[in-house]
Amino acid sequence: MPDLSPDELLTTTRSVRKRLDFDRPVPRDVIRECLEIAFQAPNGSNLNTWRWVVVDDPELIAGAAEIYNGGLDDFIETLGEATGENYMGASIPGSERISASVEYLRENFHRCPALLVPLMAGRCEGMNAFYQASQWGSIVQAVWSFFLALRARGLGSAWVTGHLWREKQLADLLGIPSGHYTQVGLFPIAYTIGTDFKPAYRKPLDEVVGWNRFEAGAD
Repeated sequence: MPDLSPDELLTTTRSVRKRLDFDRPVPRDVIRECLEIAFQAPNGSNLNTWRWVVVDDPELIAGAAEIYNGGLDDFIETLGEATGENYMGASIPGSERISASVEYLRENFHRCPALLVPLMAGRCEGMNAFYQASQWGSIVQAVWSFFLALRARGLGSAWVTGHLWREKQLADLLGIPSGHYTQVGLFPIAYTIGTDFKPAYRKPLDEVVGWNRFEAGAD
């Protein structure tokens, strides 16, 4: 296990794609341990209305990979000319590495040892801001705690949502009652190749933080 201080754990837990080890199996006991830790994150009124689907059947993983790639194709079609150099994130430092790593994951998604699909009860369509925030605020922190638990054990994941363009297809594949549950994401689970991750680029604090009132920064 990596020897990380709390600050190192928090600042070097990344979305990992190119450095996922697709050839090394991940025992169920390790995933269960990470989920037990994740479940200690706060959730609204401690109702525990979430559900979690772990996928380690190779045929189901291959099916999920096909849906994920198809969903990303659907998304790319909506961008029109806003791709490549015209993409809104093209000016961000390291954007070319992100694009390459996304493509690498697309090519290898079917090789993932395991996947995680967190589910929150209910649908946000038509909810006001309070109820939407309450819904997402009852599971997102648990998902990130899962990422941290993985990192502490030499594993990694990536926060991907492309499959949600075809959410119903994944629901059908995994038997999820799609009218009642919302998929939070589709997360690969694998050991990482090496554990020496570093902090990533972020905008300077003064560009994005206001004290006591909103302050417009350089977007």
